[in-house]
Amino acid sequence: MYADFLKTLVLPYPVVWGYLITIGELLVGAARVLGIFTGLAALLGSIMNVNYLLAGSISTNPLLFIFATWLVLAWRTAGWWGLDRWILPALGTPWRPGLIFRERKGPVKT
Repeated sequence: MYADFLKTLVLPYPVVWGYLITIGELLVGAARVLGIFTGLAALLGSIMNVNYLLAGSISTNPLLFIFATWLVLAWRTAGWWGLDRWILPALGTPWRPGLIFRERKGPVKT
């Protein structure tokens, strides 16, 4: 099934996929280095890593996948050291709205 995906969608368009992979790796790397959206960046990085594993690349990918999984699970602690410390309280999380998206009380002015 994954081989069919590679044959029909990836192999005919190598330049497009090359740019997409490069941009994705740069964004994930920059987000993890800066500590912004750490959990999401680690999740997307592990998804890219699984794609490499399914394509047959064997190197340090299993170890990197394990580290990315741990980082996804520890996103609250990992975010304490980066920009997530200030951005997540402002934006909020799905279960708790932040300062920007907080519900406003009182009459709505039109």
